[in-house]
Amino acid sequence: MRKFLLIAVVFFSVTAARAEQFESPMLNMTVPSGLDDGQAYLTLDGRFSQSLNGYPKGDLFALLDNGVNFGINFRYMAEFGIEAKAGYITNNREQFAGLSYAFYAQKFFFNSQLDVQFFSYKNQTQPEYAQNLFYLLSLQSVPFYEDRITASVDLGYDGYNSHIGLGLGLSYEIINHFRLLAEYYPLLKDSGTSPDMGNTGCYSFGVKFDTFGHQFILKAGNSVDVGTRRMLLGVKTQDAYIGLTVMRLIAF
Repeated sequence: MRKFLLIAVVFFSVTAARAEQFESPMLNMTVPSGLDDGQAYLTLDGRFSQSLNGYPKGDLFALLDNGVNFGINFRYMAEFGIEAKAGYITNNREQFAGLSYAFYAQKFFFNSQLDVQFFSYKNQTQPEYAQNLFYLLSLQSVPFYEDRITASVDLGYDGYNSHIGLGLGLSYEIINHFRLLAEYYPLLKDSGTSPDMGNTGCYSFGVKFDTFGHQFILKAGNSVDVGTRRMLLGVKTQDAYIGLTVMRLIAF
């Protein structure tokens, strides 16, 4: 908890952003970057490990006592649509780093992005770390229906688990700066032999509020994991978990 508070203090002390936000972030999905050259995003993403289904009666602090699956992610737009990124997730001590290329085709009513990431994490059944490449194609529509709705699609391949995953998402703006979000990750094939694979798809829903330079997302879903790659693997239970994401826009 002390480490989390220290990171939060540093996070909110970062140089103030000097440019507006143009992308439409989702709950867990990766979307085509809307950053301008020289801009960056720092994201703190937490999911409480205590499920709501098994919440102890009368214990007001069970959420805090049972810890948080915490992720930190930094991405920076260099130029020509090329973005560098790196992050860390506490569950399984996962680390990742990669590059992405964003292509904007608004005349075709969508933007796209191709990601290639190297990831490494502590395998549940093996003494050595699991590591491989993760490939991801992200699509997001331009706003439609009075500029209130955006639709998102993620199609990824996990090289370690030999798994193709699909993510679908919708974002609806109720009023300015306030959106409802929903995502679903259907499993495209059986779980196979990997201990990391689930047997049912993940879902998430939540709300997003954005200010100049910040985005706050309160979410709930049936996975305690953090990040697009983990969501694409599915889950083994239907327990419900809640979490919070804070994004900080930085202009250098």
